[in-house]
Amino acid sequence: MKRRAPEWATLSPRREVLAVVRSVPAAGRLLDVTSLLADERVGVTFTVTPGSASESGIESLLRTAGVDEVLPWEEALRTRHDLALAASTKGDPHRVPAPLVLMPHGIGHNRRVGSAPGSLARASGLDPGELLHEGEPIAARFLYSHREQLERLHRVLPAARGRGVVVGDPAFDRMLAAGGRRDRYRQALNVDDRRLVVVSSTWNRGSLLGARRDLVRALLAELPHDEYRVALIAHPNVWRSRGRAQLELWLADEIEAGLALIPPEEGWRAALIASDVVVGDVGSVTYYAAALGRPVLLAAFDTADIDPASPLLEFGSLLPRLGSGRLVEQVELAARSSVPPVADLLIEHHGDSASRLRTVLYSLLDLPEPERPAYFPPLPDLRPQVDDITAWRIDSAAVEGAEETELRLRRHPSAVPIGPPEEAATRPLVVDAEDTALPRRDAADSWSRRRVRSESDSVSWVKERIASYPRARSAVAALDRNSTLLLDRSGAAMRVHDVHGVHPLDAAIVAAAAVAWSRRACPWRAWHRGLPVRVGERTLRLKGTPPPPEFAFLGDVEEVSG
Repeated sequence: MKRRAPEWATLSPRREVLAVVRSVPAAGRLLDVTSLLADERVGVTFTVTPGSASESGIESLLRTAGVDEVLPWEEALRTRHDLALAASTKGDPHRVPAPLVLMPHGIGHNRRVGSAPGSLARASGLDPGELLHEGEPIAARFLYSHREQLERLHRVLPAARGRGVVVGDPAFDRMLAAGGRRDRYRQALNVDDRRLVVVSSTWNRGSLLGARRDLVRALLAELPHDEYRVALIAHPNVWRSRGRAQLELWLADEIEAGLALIPPEEGWRAALIASDVVVGDVGSVTYYAAALGRPVLLAAFDTADIDPASPLLEFGSLLPRLGSGRLVEQVELAARSSVPPVADLLIEHHGDSASRLRTVLYSLLDLPEPERPAYFPPLPDLRPQVDDITAWRIDSAAVEGAEETELRLRRHPSAVPIGPPEEAATRPLVVDAEDTALPRRDAADSWSRRRVRSESDSVSWVKERIASYPRARSAVAALDRNSTLLLDRSGAAMRVHDVHGVHPLDAAIVAAAAVAWSRRACPWRAWHRGLPVRVGERTLRLKGTPPPPEFAFLGDVEEVSG
């Protein structure tokens, strides 16, 4: 039975294409490729082969992409199409009654994964057991990103000669095309002027999360909050093995500490474009990052199931490893280091895959190509799961200059403390009014309220914090975009603003500066002159001015000292 448009349909395509989806990564690749069929002569339908571990994720991804109707698999097997597309040999795509185009869903064919990792003699997608049915190659065309994959196909399956085509890599090309949107993606991740460290983990026990589970926590703990942002790209199989809720429970501390979780369906490419450094493993995402020119540190590189013929092994030998030393130093060194040229190892025809792919598809559909040039649509906007940090441990140093003292601050999320608890407890704790961890309240050394409220309400709030929490040495409330109200337990009270005023003044930074200053018993009159505070890549100049009348009994700020 040939698939036809219903009688009431407005448009009636001349050709019908079936996209056969096996997994979330395969769905992403097929969405890339079918975007080239923007042509009223061609209709595209999706179907999902049963038995995939990520089946629920597939449906979510397709719905997000606007695919509202998925053809049931058994119906797809009864319906004739003019062409079928698949990005996996799993699920018997050859059963579909249409010429089949088979392509990889990641960076080529590298891992020997059949029923289990390492179970195939050759890389999945290049193993004869997957590529033959009743002695014949299952696909009319085998698409590859590099000629070395085509050469491996010819070695293991001579019957496929004439059916393989090197077209490049659509995922890579979409990232190349979206390079101009880097600032857009960084804004979505709230990076500002910080470095974005993206952690990438494939699946199984030898992956980054499988082999070095605590690394994400350690990065969040050691990389200062005002200098670094950390995001995690986890393979869809990591999400689907126990579900989203379970993964978020396992990463609860990291999420509270500001970890940006990149959705499993889409967003990983935008995150790589936004990144400054990538910490990864043997997965395709790590390779794509290096191919884009991003500095990469390998935290895990399990080769147990890698095909010995794969260039991925050479890639692994060229990249530096993330050791057990200080993470800040290793990440900073990587950010300053040159990246080895690796893009040509697994990808050819950079930027030209759209044209090459479309030519293959239209030749099989027996249609002339559209007149407009072939190119991919923009990547979807990045919508990460990001939780706001509401409690910090503070490291500080007072650097004496020729004329004044500069206060240097480094803030670390309280949820993932550096070192043992007793050591972490020696660092002052700043807690924001929006923090929901009740045990932290009595331990707060300083309070902040970052949301702007009226002056009278702010006066009441800072007084209440000092009165209600005996341990707290100071409280700071936002008055407007560039002004805060500070009250110290010593009696010092002042309005504080940043003389430079380039960025909105964060009350939590003022609270960190206040508790560090108070602990050092430094004179508050320095704030009246303007105190330089270095935090991350910025230097603020915090200037104190007289407080509201409610604090008049405390005296002029110039005369008050801690």
